Amino acid sequence: MTQPPQYERLLRQEADHWSSVHPDPANPQIWHDEKLFDIFFGREYAMLVDRVVLHGPRVLELGCGEGSLAITLAQHGLSVTALDLSDSRLARGREKAKAVRVAERIEFRAADLNTVKLPANTYSCVVAHDSLHHVLSLDHLLSEVAQSLMTDGAFVVMDYVGMGKVRKLFAAGFFALLPTVQPYAEKWQLRKRLRGFLASEQSKRAALNEEGTALLHQHSPFEEISQGSILGAIERHFSIQQSLSFLPFWFYLAPKIRVPQSTRYAFARFLKTLDEWLQAFGMRGAYIFVDSRKPGNAPTSR
Repeated sequence: MTQPPQYERLLRQEADHWSSVHPDPANPQIWHDEKLFDIFFGREYAMLVDRVVLHGPRVLELGCGEGSLAITLAQHGLSVTALDLSDSRLARGREKAKAVRVAERIEFRAADLNTVKLPANTYSCVVAHDSLHHVLSLDHLLSEVAQSLMTDGAFVVMDYVGMGKVRKLFAAGFFALLPTVQPYAEKWQLRKRLRGFLASEQSKRAALNEEGTALLHQHSPFEEISQGSILGAIERHFSIQQSLSFLPFWFYLAPKIRVPQSTRYAFARFLKTLDEWLQAFGMRGAYIFVDSRKPGNAPTSR
């Protein structure tokens, strides 16, 4: 498996970025607001947890971050091996697990998902939440996942698969025009990032083989490096039992638009309704939920 010339440097940059991620009032993210996250992702996230609990008891999580999902699964009685690139995030995960007394159920382990080797026939379920779109070598990873599953093992995924250039143009336009937490002067300075924001997965991958990295995220170079390939890669390696998409557009702007605090969550629910209308009219979701099985153990159905 040949990696791009800049791979090691970019991998360190990726790890450093995620090690330093924290809630930033000047640049709010939906996953840093528990109530906002629940409005947009609560139903599918609950489904993710329920499916993994159903398929337990031995679970592998790919890209665990600070351990929120791993801890939830451990609280349901599962034994979890949790992998992540960032040693700092793993350390914080261990501390959180100790604080809620489930540390004995979770093994936090550092791993590069692009090159990881997994033990065969070990896990009853492997879960990936918002991690696969950062993985450059998806086929390698999913091949490892498939052989690491027990005979009737499941692979459950909830991840970002992209909005496409047209939708991103609209998102950038609304972000520029609407009042947001970031003032207009600061947003004007962000115009230099627009080319990278609109770049396709193919363009980002090509940039990995070049000296310049203008198309890559300045802090997280593997951001969106595989978003368009996730579903196809899963189909190549697993038998899909359920596949659904959700949240076509407005989720992206929900944490950024400036509204009075008293109406913040009511406005978010309105935006969620807009997303549901867009999907009802045929727009593909930017996120997917997939429940799949180890090849040869179940027929494919959608």
